[in-house]
Amino acid sequence: MNKKDRQIIKTLNNLGVDTRYISLYNEHVYINNSKFSKFSRKKEEKFNCLYSNISVTRSMLFQKICVKVSRTIKNQIKPKDEIYIDNTPTAKNIVLNIVLESYKRKYGIKIAHTPTKHSIIVSSKCLDDFSSEYIHLMLSGNKITDTYEENTIYPLIHVHQDWIDDWISSTDIKHITSNVEEDTKIKEMLTFLEKHIPNVNESIKQSVTYLDENRID
Repeated sequence: MNKKDRQIIKTLNNLGVDTRYISLYNEHVYINNSKFSKFSRKKEEKFNCLYSNISVTRSMLFQKICVKVSRTIKNQIKPKDEIYIDNTPTAKNIVLNIVLESYKRKYGIKIAHTPTKHSIIVSSKCLDDFSSEYIHLMLSGNKITDTYEENTIYPLIHVHQDWIDDWISSTDIKHITSNVEEDTKIKEMLTFLEKHIPNVNESIKQSVTYLDENRID
């Protein structure tokens, strides 16, 4: 964190904001949890008087993403861990960089954009990616199971791609579109299932997790 960012965080702390529940990214403040951050509109007005060039974003969708990430990684990282996030400006990488920035203060972690031997790798795979993998395994006649990379965490494992796309589209953050082509058959199958099964991606993920935990080989 550079000197300017440290001063911004110090100012927010002095205003009574709990900076463990906000993220500071590219001179922009994102509220991860309105209640826990204690970042009231009155405090925002005082902050704007001091930093008129820094905007504050209050988004229910962004907070929804933050809650899902928090529940996922609470048992995956420890205080002072170093985590590596790919800095390629895709929507998912940007969301990871913003959401996990607050963990510098929550857990005292370090975020690296060049991996070292000490780094925990942060995967950008989201819920939709896992569902697509399961459908691919099924269509190819293989055992449907989870495969996790060693020394890797998956903060977006319960976050829908639509949430990420909708949120990033509501901002002015410049990002690039992923060039990975979707499998037409898999997309059509998931679209069909979504019409008949509420929250189908999450249901599929829970089913595979249950099978893995109770599998008798």
